[in-house]
Amino acid sequence: MNKQNIYFTVLISLFAVLSIYVLYKFIIVLILAYLFAVMVKPVYRKLHNLYNRLPLIKNISNSFASLTTIILFLLIIIAPISLLLSKVVIDAQAVYGNITEQGINMGSVGDRLQNVLSTFSLDIKIDLNKITEVVSSFFVNNIGNLFSGTVDIVLKLFLFLFAMFYFLKDGKQFRELYSVFSPLRRESDDKILLSIKQSIRSIMAGSMIVALAQGVFTGFGFWLFGVPNPFFFGTLAGFMAFIPGVGPSIVWIPAAIYLYFTKDGSFVWLYQIIWGVFAVGLIDNFLGPQVINKGIKLHPLFVLLSIIGGISVFGPEGFIFGPLILSIFVAVIKVWNEDKNL
Repeated sequence: MNKQNIYFTVLISLFAVLSIYVLYKFIIVLILAYLFAVMVKPVYRKLHNLYNRLPLIKNISNSFASLTTIILFLLIIIAPISLLLSKVVIDAQAVYGNITEQGINMGSVGDRLQNVLSTFSLDIKIDLNKITEVVSSFFVNNIGNLFSGTVDIVLKLFLFLFAMFYFLKDGKQFRELYSVFSPLRRESDDKILLSIKQSIRSIMAGSMIVALAQGVFTGFGFWLFGVPNPFFFGTLAGFMAFIPGVGPSIVWIPAAIYLYFTKDGSFVWLYQIIWGVFAVGLIDNFLGPQVINKGIKLHPLFVLLSIIGGISVFGPEGFIFGPLILSIFVAVIKVWNEDKNL
């Protein structure tokens, strides 16, 4: 390696580190902006084709299409989610602050459940109050933070929308920029980018829609059958839907047990089980194949591990980032194997 190459290597490395240091506070915002830009890209393309036929705005049709897509994104996705999360935080605070005073009397339910287990000689100590307190405090501390620090959240939302606008508008330019830095052949770059997009749409548009549907149906069932704080527990079921194999059943089965012990002489607990099995459980089988694209399919074990690991590293965003990072890693390995065998 000659002096010129050494100089460029040191210079590039230095400014790469400095650039990361400057941008690291906004990396999560930029990643989320790119993820959602990939999700809504089909809407942008349709709007772009529509505006491209209008002579007055043909020259700036990409900007108009991006702006319209952002506005629709705010009205259809961001606004309803913000209202839902604000209600969830209120419910979580109610559960956290009044576990034994009002809402769910977890102490009496836990005692009766303890008596049932003791008849089978199962000496298992269950503190449902503690479990509920831990879960509700997680929502208060994490989701609640989204609504604290008004200046910070407004700045991040502005940067998110700003970055999303340009990811839509100048997608080709960012793709060319990636090719400049990548040492791979153009065909390999295209394969990697395609795999990344498929993984994003599979996890974001697929898994999140299924989780949202299961959370909504679970929460509606809780409201219908008299489980307190249905917004909170429905949202918890939506999060649990990301866990393969068990999913929302982690939430609605305890709800059925609660109804059994608190609604004496009623079969409402049975109705809850029927609702959970058929209305909630079958969503994954019927809706899942319709909305999940041909992305990288991960084994359920690794999906679960990536969710847990993602949460421990990224916080609440780990529900998305964990499986996404693992699926992109698998995608890159597959492209590498294909190119190696050429």
